[in-house]
Amino acid sequence: MLTTLEPVAKPTPAIPFDPRKPVLLIVDDEAGPRTSLRFVFKDQYNCVTTTGGLEGLEYARSNPVDIAILDVRMPDMSGVEVLRELKALNPDIECVLLTGYETLESARAALHYGAAEYLNKPFDVFNIREVVERCLERRKQKQRAAENLRSLQDLNRNLTRVVADQLRTNTASALSAGVVHELNNPLCIIAGYIQLLDHDLTQLGQGDANAAPSIQNRLTTIQREIQRCKEIAERFLRFARAPQTPANAINVTPLVEDTALLLRAHPTRGQCRVSAKTSVPVLTVKASPVELMQVLINVGVNALQAMTGQGEIVFTADCAAAPANPIFRAPAYDPQQPLICISTSDTGCGIPAENIAKIFTPHFTTKATGTGLGLTVVADLVGKLNGAIEIISAVGNGTTFNIYLPLAGEPSPS
Repeated sequence: MLTTLEPVAKPTPAIPFDPRKPVLLIVDDEAGPRTSLRFVFKDQYNCVTTTGGLEGLEYARSNPVDIAILDVRMPDMSGVEVLRELKALNPDIECVLLTGYETLESARAALHYGAAEYLNKPFDVFNIREVVERCLERRKQKQRAAENLRSLQDLNRNLTRVVADQLRTNTASALSAGVVHELNNPLCIIAGYIQLLDHDLTQLGQGDANAAPSIQNRLTTIQREIQRCKEIAERFLRFARAPQTPANAINVTPLVEDTALLLRAHPTRGQCRVSAKTSVPVLTVKASPVELMQVLINVGVNALQAMTGQGEIVFTADCAAAPANPIFRAPAYDPQQPLICISTSDTGCGIPAENIAKIFTPHFTTKATGTGLGLTVVADLVGKLNGAIEIISAVGNGTTFNIYLPLAGEPSPS
């Protein structure tokens, strides 16, 4: 039974109140512990002291609280009751209970309602500092996980809008399906760990203090998989955005890695292995990232189709000398200038010599369902970038597409 004391005194915040610091709510009816705790934590926290549970709850209902230190025995309501009400207001508030009259019943109740720690009075200053620091770190991890989840939800909304409004080609449509499939893996892991987390929380509620480290491990795994979902979605969004991206100086290396990841999500990949091996962290060219990725994906999809579900594709990027006899060159291509080479090598069926000269011709295809436009687009976009294309192929031994582009800056050493 809760007793209302009238009037409720005003809580005493630290002065000045620094919005950059976390808020520590101290609820104790004894002046000595209140003053001591405020002195111990005043430099790292905005300390708000209250003389009873009702007063502390009144403050928490209208102000943010990160951590609360609660006396177990108070005249108006117990610290366990305050703990329960604070958790109802915000489950992420970390609560530490202090008592000079420890009982097994109060300890069990504290664990049941989610107390982070249960300490005896008089408290050890070093111990309580360590306890509160751990609470703050857990609080930060929860906030980061919540921010990641919100960010993932925002990305998912953006992805949905892009898929609905901006999927302009059959390639993007196929990749969208593959990305959704690729997202299923981390989402299944998240769902499984949420079930395990629910079990651990039940164990913690039943007084099993050993469940706490397991809960932390579950949260860490969930946060890692959320980050993985974000990375997959971000890579797809970078490719699927509107093509009117202006040509700027861009780093090719992460673009090559993104392309390999997206091709791993392509529904025609089957058992093919797709990887990127880049030894130079920064290779700069002047290009639209969307258009350059379209070039690499078109070449990569062509390679996937040549391997019928088995084999390997490897993307590489490095500085290179001009090829002797490129199959395609832009009118403004200059073999004397510094160049980079982006290579796509596959272990597919290879291209007959008589077909190599025809593959950039619109609608030329040897596939029953192909449009014959993928490599035509590649030649068009490489032409806009003043580049050249070399093809090395042998029937039965695979194909290598070498795309040469002007280097726009000094390469960064590995």
